[in-house]
Amino acid sequence: MTGECDDLSQSQNNLGRNLLVLLGIFLLMLVLNYLMPLHRDDYDYSLVWLTTEHVASVQDVFYSAYRHYMLHGGRMFTVLCLDFFLWWGKAAFDIANALMFTALVVLMYFHARRAVEWRQEPLMLAITGLLAWLSFPHFGEVAVWKSGSTVYLWSAVPAALFLLPYNITLAKDREVLGKWAVIPMFLLGIIAGWSVENLAVTVVALTAGISWYLRRQGKMAGWMPAGAFGALLGLIGLVGAPGNFVRYDDQGAGKGIFAHIGNQFAGNGEMLLYILPMVLLLLCAWRIFKLAIARQKGVKTEQGRMSFGWRQWLLLGLILLLVVSYFNGSFVAWTVRDILYAAVMVPLGLTKQKTIDHFDNLFKGFDEMAIYWLTIFFVYALVKKQLGLTTPVIKLLAEKVKAREVWQAFPAVRYAGCMLALALLNNFVMIAAPTFPARATFSSVAMIIIAAIAILREPLIRGYFAQHCHKVLTAGALGLALFTMSAAILVTYTMRQENDARLAIVQEAAQKGEPIAYMEPIAMQNRALRHVFFADFDNGVTKDGLCKFYGIKDIQVNTDK
Repeated sequence: MTGECDDLSQSQNNLGRNLLVLLGIFLLMLVLNYLMPLHRDDYDYSLVWLTTEHVASVQDVFYSAYRHYMLHGGRMFTVLCLDFFLWWGKAAFDIANALMFTALVVLMYFHARRAVEWRQEPLMLAITGLLAWLSFPHFGEVAVWKSGSTVYLWSAVPAALFLLPYNITLAKDREVLGKWAVIPMFLLGIIAGWSVENLAVTVVALTAGISWYLRRQGKMAGWMPAGAFGALLGLIGLVGAPGNFVRYDDQGAGKGIFAHIGNQFAGNGEMLLYILPMVLLLLCAWRIFKLAIARQKGVKTEQGRMSFGWRQWLLLGLILLLVVSYFNGSFVAWTVRDILYAAVMVPLGLTKQKTIDHFDNLFKGFDEMAIYWLTIFFVYALVKKQLGLTTPVIKLLAEKVKAREVWQAFPAVRYAGCMLALALLNNFVMIAAPTFPARATFSSVAMIIIAAIAILREPLIRGYFAQHCHKVLTAGALGLALFTMSAAILVTYTMRQENDARLAIVQEAAQKGEPIAYMEPIAMQNRALRHVFFADFDNGVTKDGLCKFYGIKDIQVNTDK
């Protein structure tokens, strides 16, 4: 009886910790959403599509979405959500968007665990949230900015929810939903399929494949093909929109197959930069799996040990200097910039104003990127040492343990491998698109996060990390989290102030009936590792939407030096 009471008490404690983790994630996202103003396409979607009429009723929401479907693109579900919340009000959107991100973290964790159970692992839930924060490409654009988040974040949540019963059924080898689920899964399938193009194709292929596989096993339930059929209908609605052909003619005309292949390298390459922390974690985990198998074979390796010499202290000091610089005008970045300008650019004659502007833009994010990259590799080097993964040991493991042995020995490795392959296939679908921006890898990164959490949950991996390097990993994770989160809030707050000041100029011009609003450029250029998304008012998309929204003809930003 005492043991049962202790288990119940521990379960309740973990439930409370999970709720605290989710509350922290929600509050962070709520603050960022509150500080993020309407921006760029938000003004266009606040109007009935391609008109100057403001969305003022539910009827306007549906009419605007219909016009968008016919004239621009097929993402009907996300456009309806965007138009509705823009009409309802920014505060409602801020809360809904924060809830959506929190829900996606929970769903990714469920997929990693392959069960709807989360009472026992608050740490894993927190790691899921941190990996999502660090790894999603162009975070401010796809998870905070309203027009971007509804496309990517709000598509991923129903898709992840829809796929969860299929995943759990495969894991449990038994039906997890009853006959009642046929219609709900069919309807949810339509929403999941009517999402964003590459994710929709993946959802249809995955659910159809799982349904076919389980039918061959004699275990297919009625909701499985119903959901797959609903997803197929959603995909047809998505890609069959007349507006898609209009947009493709504008963006894709004249582009050959080599341009599409080049897009794959660019999109996947940029994604790799964002998921670097997960790549290094998975690399360490892979070597731990090999190490365990090698020791079962009687292979002896040296124990890891902490080695913190002058090089490590020097690197740590450089990271701290860069942090101080970042929050005090980025003096390190501009010092490096001035030295390179005097020593390299002037002797080479690269002094044209346009060249200098590009050179300056390169250094506007220098401090934050240097802090991020140096911290990641600093922590990785220490973790390798503490795990005993020296170069001779790594070579020995490559000789003594084959990849096939790891694949066969650990189910978590097989599951993670399938998720990684699915992520790459999800990206490959974009070969049919005229462009492949990094933000389109959002759903693929979600799959990679699921793979990483599935591996980190493995008892062997958790045990090794807890025994050998949990202090280093904890310090590194907290350092990156505190720096990036505080930077994102600070930069977003500053950007909001600058935006409000210039928006007041636009509003004043509109009230006075003046056709043109004049203003100075926004000085703040930092993007906090792309956790902030913003462009000045002279940007074409921003300017056109603002002018139509406020009824003026032009916005002119003084760019004279």
